[in-house]
Amino acid sequence: MKKFYIIVIAVFWVFSTNAQNDFYDEDNINTIEIFFAQSNWDQLMDNNYAAGNGDRLTADSVIVNGIVFDSVGVKYKGNSSYNANNAKNPLNIKLNHIKNQDYQGYYTLKFSNGDKDPTFVREVLSYFISRHYMQAPKANYTEVYINGNYIGLYGNIESINKKFVEEHFYSDDDNILFKCNPQNLGGGGGNPGCASGIGSSLEYLGTDSTCYEDYYEMQSDFGWENMKNLTYQLDQNPNNIEQHFDVDKGIWFLALNNLFVNLDSYIGPFCQNYYLFQDDNNRFLPVVWDFNESFGHFSMINTPGPGNPPATTQDLQEMNPFLRDGDATRPLCNIIFADPTYRKMYVAHMKTIMEEFFSNNYYHQKADSLHNTISSAFQSDQNTFYTWSQATQNITTSINSGGGPGGGAKVGITELMNARTTYILSQTEFQYNAPDISNVSVSNANPTSYSTIYVTSDIVANGNNIDVKLGYRNSSAEIFAKTQMFDDGNHGDGSANDGTFGVQISLNASDMQYYVYAESTDAARFSPARAEHEFYTISVTGDLVINELMPVNTTTAADQDGEYDDWIELHNNTNSDIPLLGYYLSDNSNNLKWAFPDTFISANGYLIIWADENGSEAGLHASFKLNGSGEQLALYDSTNSTVIDEVIFGAIPSDIGYARVPNGTGPFVVQEPTFNLNNESSTNIFENLEKNDFVLFPNPVANTIFIINSDKKINTLSIYSIFGQEVITKNNTNKMDVSHLKSGMYFVKINNNQTIKFIKQ
Repeated sequence: MKKFYIIVIAVFWVFSTNAQNDFYDEDNINTIEIFFAQSNWDQLMDNNYAAGNGDRLTADSVIVNGIVFDSVGVKYKGNSSYNANNAKNPLNIKLNHIKNQDYQGYYTLKFSNGDKDPTFVREVLSYFISRHYMQAPKANYTEVYINGNYIGLYGNIESINKKFVEEHFYSDDDNILFKCNPQNLGGGGGNPGCASGIGSSLEYLGTDSTCYEDYYEMQSDFGWENMKNLTYQLDQNPNNIEQHFDVDKGIWFLALNNLFVNLDSYIGPFCQNYYLFQDDNNRFLPVVWDFNESFGHFSMINTPGPGNPPATTQDLQEMNPFLRDGDATRPLCNIIFADPTYRKMYVAHMKTIMEEFFSNNYYHQKADSLHNTISSAFQSDQNTFYTWSQATQNITTSINSGGGPGGGAKVGITELMNARTTYILSQTEFQYNAPDISNVSVSNANPTSYSTIYVTSDIVANGNNIDVKLGYRNSSAEIFAKTQMFDDGNHGDGSANDGTFGVQISLNASDMQYYVYAESTDAARFSPARAEHEFYTISVTGDLVINELMPVNTTTAADQDGEYDDWIELHNNTNSDIPLLGYYLSDNSNNLKWAFPDTFISANGYLIIWADENGSEAGLHASFKLNGSGEQLALYDSTNSTVIDEVIFGAIPSDIGYARVPNGTGPFVVQEPTFNLNNESSTNIFENLEKNDFVLFPNPVANTIFIINSDKKINTLSIYSIFGQEVITKNNTNKMDVSHLKSGMYFVKINNNQTIKFIKQ
């Protein structure tokens, strides 16, 4: 049987063995205690905010979940969410304000005050959904105390900064980053010789780079010329947009904001609240930000003013899924919606989001779960902007409230989204039957370096003028190339016109990532459905491979100096020694960080490299460390510095290995470490998960699973996919209907503790 693997950049939630919970674990609420020497700390931070120079008040100490930090900088943040009269203002805490220190790798902590959302779940829920389709911040909740007084419950939102781009885009150089928030919501600008724009709209404003300074906030050391060039290309060369902008991420970005009715965003009247990052391919890509008024809380579709009242509930439910189509002031919308292929991709992506979260009511289950998590903390908060009754009611139905443009009635989340999902799916372009894609496979599941394979897929056209393409790349640092697939009997596809499409691909020395895209006259589909965010992977058996790594080594193995450092294991799959002079290892695709000295790896042997940033020590010590939260690691050859092997990993617990199984050839699994040994001598942690006090039956299961235990109460059951996606959560039950799930392997997590895997038939 042919095999393929789907690789997803995700957190390995099921293996968490750390003493402390992840800082953004949605099942937990953090505790932050801030101590200022000054009793008038609030006035001092108000003064700093009013001065607008970014100054911070230095705290004597900040305690994050019991860990004490000193010399921490604290300031108020926000625009409309800040008010000097508020008892609870948004906070920005910089742990490395003076000293080089962090908490779980995070050094800037951002807390939102919930002033715009009665439910207090909109923001966290929106980020949770978005992370399944594009790189987006993590989010949960934090209780904040200042000088011993409980200030209240806050949203805890991951900062978009150098750490974020390192983790998600595998770049730690000075790539260009913009926060897209205009200085003046009323228009700003006005520089002589500059066109007038609408917010951070990506409109071309002129040849002078200063024309853009009122509309964007540069977060990097340079970038104004790059921003000017991007807007020029969108204006003058829209057909070449893919050279300058990551269109697929742009489509996910627009689809999420539109579906969520998140109008305080690029698609809204003020065109703001997102980030732009320029990757190592010199393409800009968007990052979602500021979801505190998502799900219709911000109810202005057009610029507030005479003749433009707040939108009604029906207006929001039936908001155009192609909002800003043909609008020259929104070049991104204008280009994507005008192109027939991009438009069909947009429909396909939006349908995927609706199918996975809204048509099945999963979003409501998640909202209820978040609501239950914050119940006690919310009701203890004396500085909330809404009552608990309002918070509970607004999950489902409208309430009357103030705050923000268009104050008054605030639509309930399910009141909005159930009707909105029905409305969108009733629109003509969403009713077309897209081609069906199945049996995606390769002619050789374990190819060798530089061999040739066929990729095939069965396609049911469901329309006219079927067009099938393979998107593929050899490294996560590369752009997906697209090539035609054929049903002509000449491309490994069997007989001509039999519905099987194929294409021949020449591999290099690294794994190949790929997806299938099928388009008819009316509609399109991806496989996997979340492409390009997710993809299939062909594991290439190279002569020299990254075989195992450990990003958090505390007790497993020590170097020659007795230090427990991160380590990387290479393996030689050949019967000959391989000289390594000229080879490189790097965790940054744009920087070949560490060059091997004049050494070799023996035939069929192993070689350990310590990743500790200490090249002065004897032995092999790389000039970088591994990121325990996850990153990219690549091995480059000695001839033309091309990638010969690459691994992308998520968060891995302390003293746990990430290793190829079968040894030297297989995909990576999380398992007990096999330092300098054959990886198959260890036990895969997936198997260890079975050793617990509960019994699951039947397994495999078609319809309903049951959890049996004689003496332990079951409080919560949560089902996760193999990619870490939470798909179902139920409380106070020992059974769960799984009939609607797709076939495959899943995990059920019991009481947020013990985990059992099962097969859905």
